Amino acid sequence: MTDRITTLIQSTIAILGNPELTPDEIETQVLALAGGDAMLARRLIDVVPEGFGLVLVSHIKSAETMQLPTEFAVQDAAGEWMGFPFAREPIFIAAVLAAQAMFHTGPRLAFQTVTDRSALLNTVNDALNQGGSLEGATLGGPSFLGIPAAVYADGLPVAAAPPVGQ
Repeated sequence: MTDRITTLIQSTIAILGNPELTPDEIETQVLALAGGDAMLARRLIDVVPEGFGLVLVSHIKSAETMQLPTEFAVQDAAGEWMGFPFAREPIFIAAVLAAQAMFHTGPRLAFQTVTDRSALLNTVNDALNQGGSLEGATLGGPSFLGIPAAVYADGLPVAAAPPVGQ
């Protein structure tokens, strides 16, 4: 993990974890953080919460036997969905590592505010709120609408995926 990615993730967490910010303020601040790179900003805004959500889901007692996702999906230029392993997105790997640390040490409000943006966590919450069981279930990976498959097909470096649930 590069120092730049780690710094970007920590700064993004500070922005996403601030419950006082509006969605427009988040977009503006993360875009500035990304140096005006709109695709990097989109990846930070969309991917970081999913790393946090995966860590939280892995700690839910009733999800102990649930199969966690190992891939995310993005669309290619023709609109077809393509799956990529989480290790293909260094932002995801850095987010999981940061989330694992924050899960145990806090700050709790920032952790919760970031995880509240996670589609993975929302899916699990919806199932539990409807009286469903997570036992033996398989959780699908997140789909990122604003990130084209070309970002990953062009060969971002593959990172070592950390074990989730620590």
